[in-house]
Amino acid sequence: MVILPPKKSSTILLIGSDAALGYLLNRYAERSGYQLVVNEKILSVTEITTINPAVIIFLSTELLETTQSLVRWLTGLDTPILVCSSVADEARSRELGADYCLLHPLIYDDFQAALTNLSTLKRP
Repeated sequence: MVILPPKKSSTILLIGSDAALGYLLNRYAERSGYQLVVNEKILSVTEITTINPAVIIFLSTELLETTQSLVRWLTGLDTPILVCSSVADEARSRELGADYCLLHPLIYDDFQAALTNLSTLKRP
């Protein structure tokens, strides 16, 4: 019997509600070979596990802050957490559990660099 490693997910889970930013991130995800799943509401652990995202993106530092119990659970996984933030909020975002910040104004090269850098990230 051959045991195959789990298939690498090609899904990015986007949590939050911002139509313009969601549209931009969807375009970037498609261009990078990912499918973007958008959820305006906070998902349960079971729902997130079912989606099995390669990356989770929170649309704001404020949203990351209001979902700390979920974020603490997520940091136990190998799924990187990104947050869209300003330079002024970058340090706070990292304190709240973000592995990487997508800084405004967000351009494709920065998005792609984040995905590339995160692919090598392993949590202790």
